[in-house]
Amino acid sequence: MVNANNYFVKEVNDSLTKSNITDFILRKLPDWFGIEEAIVEYVDGVKDTYFCAAFADNQPIGFLSLKFNNEYTSEIYVMGVLKEYHKQGIGRNLIERAVNYSINNSYKFLMVKTLGESHPDKSYRGTREFYKKLEFYPLEEIEGIWGSNPCLIMVRVL
Repeated sequence: MVNANNYFVKEVNDSLTKSNITDFILRKLPDWFGIEEAIVEYVDGVKDTYFCAAFADNQPIGFLSLKFNNEYTSEIYVMGVLKEYHKQGIGRNLIERAVNYSINNSYKFLMVKTLGESHPDKSYRGTREFYKKLEFYPLEEIEGIWGSNPCLIMVRVL
């Protein structure tokens, strides 16, 4: 674990910078993002989203991309924090940025899709626990959205 005492979070508006940060972070998280097609889709998909990133020594160490599904619901499109920076409050800080942005723009719910509980993956078990600690609740697990992988929809009331 690397100590991130001196990190900062800022909003990023440049599409290329968003894509570059996403590509850099996701490729360093193979336990969560090991499917090349998914990485490529996320790298392209973040361009038109609200995007904030965490930096330490001016290098990206995490990010969150937020999209808007309808007038009531914002969604964490994709999020990643380098593994060596886990459990230091960076993910929590990014989520709180998304919560504040959503509330300030009159959204009522913040949702996230993650690998479902019926899948035995240990990394995603930790991901679900992280979201639960931040007041996200499982809404429904759906088959077919991600091929053979179960998709769990979690929601936080704002």
